[in-house]
Amino acid sequence: MSYTKDQETVVLKVLSYKGTQFYEILEVKRSSSESEIKKSYRRLAIKCHPDKNPHPRSSEAFKVVNKAWEVLGDPDKKSIFDQTGTDPTSRFSGVGGGSGAAGASPFARSGFGTTSGARPFDDDLFNMFFGGGGGGPFASGQTFTFGGNGFTFQSFGGGQDPFMRHRRTTRRTARSAQQQQQQQQQQGNEEPRQPQSALEALKGLLPILLVFIVPILSALFSDDSTPDYSFIPSREYNTQRTTPQHNIPFYVNENFAKKNAKKTAKQLRNYDSKVENLYIHDKRAKCSREQVRKDQLIEEAQGWFSTDMEKLRAAEMMPMPNCDALRRLNLI
Repeated sequence: MSYTKDQETVVLKVLSYKGTQFYEILEVKRSSSESEIKKSYRRLAIKCHPDKNPHPRSSEAFKVVNKAWEVLGDPDKKSIFDQTGTDPTSRFSGVGGGSGAAGASPFARSGFGTTSGARPFDDDLFNMFFGGGGGGPFASGQTFTFGGNGFTFQSFGGGQDPFMRHRRTTRRTARSAQQQQQQQQQQGNEEPRQPQSALEALKGLLPILLVFIVPILSALFSDDSTPDYSFIPSREYNTQRTTPQHNIPFYVNENFAKKNAKKTAKQLRNYDSKVENLYIHDKRAKCSREQVRKDQLIEEAQGWFSTDMEKLRAAEMMPMPNCDALRRLNLI
């Protein structure tokens, strides 16, 4: 399948950088913000994706871009890289340290290489199963090392018994059961309590009674529980008003004039301003939820080795009515 000159250029440019030139690979600067780095990564990931770029080395370039995002997209890894200049996902020499992309295994940049000196699988998986590097169940000191014939077992950290945690848990469980048995025996030796008086029983029920009585009293003594306005016109809310600053239309019922007959023009403007603030606050809260949902869909569409372009397009085109309403008011 043929490819264009631009498609070849972007692939070869990505592969021309060394393994740890993450900023150059993503075409960003050290001072770039998180959103700028993320935006550049998405752009390059789409350009280098094998489904979009038929160049024979596009898959290799796509993995290089993902490796750079793995470091720069994580604040902790990015901080380590900025301070040391080395790949924070690598603990062994020869990984991401200087071999060019053209000669390396396409999986070496993502932590799965089999080249000399590279770890045979990802550090996170290593930590999960063997506890290496601090954080595993047997972590403290050296645990496993890699030799010329593969990896060899040395010792669990600090010479400690790897099953010591299980023994301590068993002892704690037995001690807890013994304490519980002692408490039950003490309770059995105590004299039986006298039955509660009617007044004490009433005090215990008082909070429950208040829960039911207060709403009933509020409904009985409230003159009208219907809202004064609505942002959607209807047969009941048929008189239009507008907010003072952004001219947002809202509608009131026939009781509005009766309730506010004695209010001055300034007091009515203050009322309209409160309605406007409530509207904007509601739209901003809903717009924030829309943006979070859109970002989640975009993240779900993108993977380490492939991007679901159909899901990505659907996420980019997700309707955001509340954000659109704020844009029409020039508030975002």
